[in-house]
Amino acid sequence: MDAALFGLIVADVIAAPMKVRTPPDAGGLQLIETIELTTGGNVPNSGIAMAKLGAKVAAAGAVGKDVLGAAVVDRLKQAGVDVACVFADERAQTSATVVAVEPGGERCFFHVQGATTLLDAAAFRRCFDLFRRCDWVQIGYFGLLPALTPDLPQLLKELRAIAPRAKIALDTVNPPAEWTLLEPILPLVDFFAPSRTEASALTGETDAKAMVAALRRHMKSGLIGIKLDSEGCCLDDGHGAVFCPACKVDVVDTTGAGDTWFGALLVALQKKMPLEQAGRFANRAAADCCTALGASAGVKSFEQTVARL
Repeated sequence: MDAALFGLIVADVIAAPMKVRTPPDAGGLQLIETIELTTGGNVPNSGIAMAKLGAKVAAAGAVGKDVLGAAVVDRLKQAGVDVACVFADERAQTSATVVAVEPGGERCFFHVQGATTLLDAAAFRRCFDLFRRCDWVQIGYFGLLPALTPDLPQLLKELRAIAPRAKIALDTVNPPAEWTLLEPILPLVDFFAPSRTEASALTGETDAKAMVAALRRHMKSGLIGIKLDSEGCCLDDGHGAVFCPACKVDVVDTTGAGDTWFGALLVALQKKMPLEQAGRFANRAAADCCTALGASAGVKSFEQTVARL
């Protein structure tokens, strides 16, 4: 297995276009063009993107025993993602988000954590048999896993012991959890790639190289990335930073672009691409994601993505 993705499995209700800055009056009605039920969270967003890019991927996490959970699991199966470690639990509803897509493609979120709150140390250990068969284990999001995050340093040490060949990637969210929680985790991961906003919140820096330097003081080895929105990305493997420009597209919806970028970079690393080419590949996939409504619809095949670098 190329990768296992552990963390948020979310049902997204995407509404577009919504003028959230100028809502209707109380009791009023605003007509929009589309409302769609799709998948969200790092597990489906990165996982489906990776599957479309040709990777063998497994999902790991929890959903509720409800209609939304069944729909999300079915979507993952249809995309070719292994769901043996997606556990249905009656203690909570499936995590869900209303995604309000504004004219121009920007979006804001209204989220209920639901089954995500059940992801704790026991849930993580339940997936160890899967993790030991994978080249990468991605965990996300740092900031939305309150029951798991304090135990991650110990859990990652255990994972290292039972799956020494697996590399560990950590994804985060805006706003991330506290720096004091991240500090003992960073030395144990192989890839950490916050957005510019998230990296600034964690480090207090505003320049990409300064952000990398601040993180590198605690993460001595491995790959650090900074997602720079319309400016592309910065990647540093400990031998100097490379900057990869973004790809210009007509934006329909930016939902899932960061997760697609993360998953595409994992695919590129699996393919042993040079670092700059890997960054350009991830940027291309993320740009494609923005050309269709939803987190994964715009992602192309590996061959189509490479052909347009």
